[in-house]
Amino acid sequence: MTDPAALTFDDFAAETAVLGIYRQVFAVLAKEANGMVDDAASVAADEAIFTAFAGAGPAGLTVEQVVFACGGLPAERVRRRFEVLRSYRAVTRVNERPHEMFYQATFAPYVMLLFLRRLSQTGGQAELHRMLSMARLALDDAETTAAVVREQLAEMTTVFRLLSNPIMQLAKSASVESLQAQAQPLLGNSELLDKARLFHNAAADRWPELLPECTRLRMALAAYRDSLNTAAGRLLAHAGKTRALGLLPTERWRTFAREGSTEELAGALDGLLFDAPEPLFTVDELLEAVEEGLHAEAGRVPPPRPRTDEEPPAADPDDDPQVRQLTMRAEELLGDRAEATVAQLLAEAGDWAAGRRVLSDLTAIHLREEIPYALTWGDGWRVDQGASPTWVSEGWFRHA
Repeated sequence: MTDPAALTFDDFAAETAVLGIYRQVFAVLAKEANGMVDDAASVAADEAIFTAFAGAGPAGLTVEQVVFACGGLPAERVRRRFEVLRSYRAVTRVNERPHEMFYQATFAPYVMLLFLRRLSQTGGQAELHRMLSMARLALDDAETTAAVVREQLAEMTTVFRLLSNPIMQLAKSASVESLQAQAQPLLGNSELLDKARLFHNAAADRWPELLPECTRLRMALAAYRDSLNTAAGRLLAHAGKTRALGLLPTERWRTFAREGSTEELAGALDGLLFDAPEPLFTVDELLEAVEEGLHAEAGRVPPPRPRTDEEPPAADPDDDPQVRQLTMRAEELLGDRAEATVAQLLAEAGDWAAGRRVLSDLTAIHLREEIPYALTWGDGWRVDQGASPTWVSEGWFRHA
């Protein structure tokens, strides 16, 4: 996510809305509280990763290539989100074999991200229209059974109940600002209600035994209509005689005031008459008040008090025994050299058992920022049938 200070109001609101829907959708999958994505930057990184895979073709990408393709985002954030996506099988290996370096993205998670962004923009109206259209097609099919239609009626009843309840609560007790932000995208759904009513009538005519389910749907539609009317009435009452200014976001009016011409700004006052204000104080009284304010004595400032809750100083990295041990290990591996390849270090280790310990040490050294040594990897590899291991990825270990 871009720095909030560099975003416009509309862009920041859009990213916040996507994150809010993301949390709601995946709340049913969370293992525990706060066990899910809690920042919009992670969602943006996921979208960037999927976009990189989309442009890569069927050959896939390595982790380093994904990081390079997402150059506009911090590399560490891209790597972290890549590992999360890989652990949930949203990103899989091109070929399921050991040491496979190329990955490809699956289709379903990206569709979910598109769905979440569209849901945040339309409030779910488009999805309801699609659901009603598919249900009506199924109802018109001669092979559709009453059990299928009963299930569809139950789903629609639940959806409209879940829509009407929070809107009614917002309309009755929430602030007008919250009502504008949350309920306004769901207003004006006469077409949606008409579609649901036509489906209800067709289901009741074709299967009279479904009248109880149809009655529950009809009650849910009535509750949804009442909540919309209550919300719209409160917004209009709040607007009053100000030409419904309260129905628009504050940022919209600020933009209009900055970019509007003199004629457009003056047009807002057409038909209004203002009386000239009468002065409540004389000039001498105003000057005397200002002088008294300038000479007012400031209150006594209490002396500084010693802080008793100061945190203990951070531990010195030199006192960390693991850092000292890894530093000695790095010096032992490089010796007098400024740089060595991973293939050289594995060859010096001898067998693969010792080589695995070398790789483990190199990784541990690289992950500790306090140690001035770095491990970097390339895209190539060395193949030698007589060596152990037979192939080694291209990599270098050097003093940073």
